[in-house]
Amino acid sequence: MFIGSTLRTLIEFQKNERRLLIQERENISFFCSQVFAIISLIMTVIFGVMMFFALPFFNVRYLLIYSISFAFFLVLTFLFRKVHSSRSPRYLPLVYTFVFYLYAFAIFASISSASGTASHAASSIICLQIIFPLLIFDRSYRINMLSIGAFIFHSVLAYLYKDYGDFVLDVFNGAAFTFVGIIIGLYERYMRLSNFEKDRTLEYQKSTDMLTELPNRRMLFERLTAIQESNGALAGLFMIDIDHFKLFNDTLGHQAGDQCLHTLGKCFADFGAENGFEFYRYGGEEFCALTTKDTYDELRDHAEKLRRAVQALALTFKENEAGVVTISIGFAPHYYTQNYEVTIKQADDALYNAKRTGRNCIFGSR
Repeated sequence: MFIGSTLRTLIEFQKNERRLLIQERENISFFCSQVFAIISLIMTVIFGVMMFFALPFFNVRYLLIYSISFAFFLVLTFLFRKVHSSRSPRYLPLVYTFVFYLYAFAIFASISSASGTASHAASSIICLQIIFPLLIFDRSYRINMLSIGAFIFHSVLAYLYKDYGDFVLDVFNGAAFTFVGIIIGLYERYMRLSNFEKDRTLEYQKSTDMLTELPNRRMLFERLTAIQESNGALAGLFMIDIDHFKLFNDTLGHQAGDQCLHTLGKCFADFGAENGFEFYRYGGEEFCALTTKDTYDELRDHAEKLRRAVQALALTFKENEAGVVTISIGFAPHYYTQNYEVTIKQADDALYNAKRTGRNCIFGSR
């Protein structure tokens, strides 16, 4: 029962894996960076030990091989860190190069023992068969095919160059660890990607107003704090209110009110993408917008443009003077010498004046 349920879960995961890899790209990239940092540290220690013992126990040729290999390893590590820090989408070929290199080194370490007097079964290649299926840098089937291919290639070389007893041990251990690595890897990838998705969903729900799909008030103040602490670009602020929204809810019902908020949320998001504004739901029927527009006239023109865009939606509201849903907007320029709370109050006062003037209009604070 448990095994069957687990297999069904893993099969279902395979169908959704590509979507999860795309959605969780940033988390996966950070996770892989941490894993490869640990691998790099371990490999540095291994190289140091091998190079220290290479001369007295092997020969100068092995010392030279290990030195060149270690230099190549350092170059790959440097390139991987550089590409990862720049968030380049082309880091995948470099990751595969890094993985192929580690496999090549492990196979060399295994097969090179066959040329000496102390032939032994493989150990380094077996460790990699457990480690690499746990990584999440690409689709499962590709990583697993790489693991199987490495096992087959090493087995052929072991047959050609090792004693029969060591060859049998390599095949048996390699097959067992490859199989175990793939199964454990699938389950680990499923658990980690599922947790990534849950964390992302919770973070989205915590920072987003689910009705309008706009960032919520908490995110607004986090954004304003970050802008103020970094002296970032904020030049103007809108405070927006849906005219007579309580009457709209009382007349048409809360379901219609929710649909109205959802429609306005999409309108605001589209307007923001086209005109360089960040919209947030401030609470109830109030919204806030941040912009880098830096003159009073620009703020006024865009406020009027937004007011007309909402009216053009033609959301029926017969009790309103315009016969459709409208908004009032108060706007205020932001000066770097003042606190953002002052700018919010100025825009809020301007909004109050717009509503007192007759609604469905804009009002600026100088």
